[in-house]
Amino acid sequence: MAQEKGEAMNDHTVNRNIGAITAEEQAILRRKTVLIAGCGGLGGYCAELLSRLGVGKLVLCDCDVFEESNLNRQLFCNRNTLGVNKAEAIGYYIEENDRCKVRVVTKAITPLNAYLLTDGCDLVIDALDNIATRFDLQRACKRRGIPMITGGVSHWHGQVSTIYPGDDTLEAIFGRNASEKHPPVLGFAACNIATCQVAEAAKILLGQPSLRKKLLMIDLNGFTAKIVPIEGRRRLIGLHLRRLSDYRILRVGKLAEKRDLSSDKKQ
Repeated sequence: MAQEKGEAMNDHTVNRNIGAITAEEQAILRRKTVLIAGCGGLGGYCAELLSRLGVGKLVLCDCDVFEESNLNRQLFCNRNTLGVNKAEAIGYYIEENDRCKVRVVTKAITPLNAYLLTDGCDLVIDALDNIATRFDLQRACKRRGIPMITGGVSHWHGQVSTIYPGDDTLEAIFGRNASEKHPPVLGFAACNIATCQVAEAAKILLGQPSLRKKLLMIDLNGFTAKIVPIEGRRRLIGLHLRRLSDYRILRVGKLAEKRDLSSDKKQ
């Protein structure tokens, strides 16, 4: 451990982290492996930030390729990566910059392979836009005994929560029969929510989780943020997520309806 601490102090790629975290904590991060499920709007920023944080290994999983519609919000999408698998493009960039070890998975996550994908991982970041696959990951993490950080973003809004084995957080957030939606997403909103996911990841990997059984809800249009306890707040959370653009959070336990501007502004 002393040797690893010394290496952390002398590693110029992360030595500006020291002071915000200790050299011992930096050495701990070097031994951790994180699976990022989904390498689009949230996942790309998560991969970039985790590699700069000094996490030792990333498992990047996405079966999709970059398309022009991704250019507004997905960090690694540009004219050179259009048509390239998202996980492969991100993995190549991170390895070329000698940030950390990378394993790339270009297969879709299914109920059959979700458990295998989490093998050897200390933490999973859910950056998916498919609700059914989120549940597959939650079940896999429960079997592995590892936590999962789930995040979602829509319009100017987003939310983050930490799920530990045995928690039914996704059921509370989405319900058991939630329908798929692909709402408009602003790039800075995706960046903001991914940043919160990585901040929570750092806390979990260093033994300081803060969002278990809680939902962090952020509205960048009104510059407000609330942490809502999930237990006993399921209806409030459900309303916030199902009609995210129609409501503004005034205080915990109360919602005020507002006019939906999405049709006017064509976000």
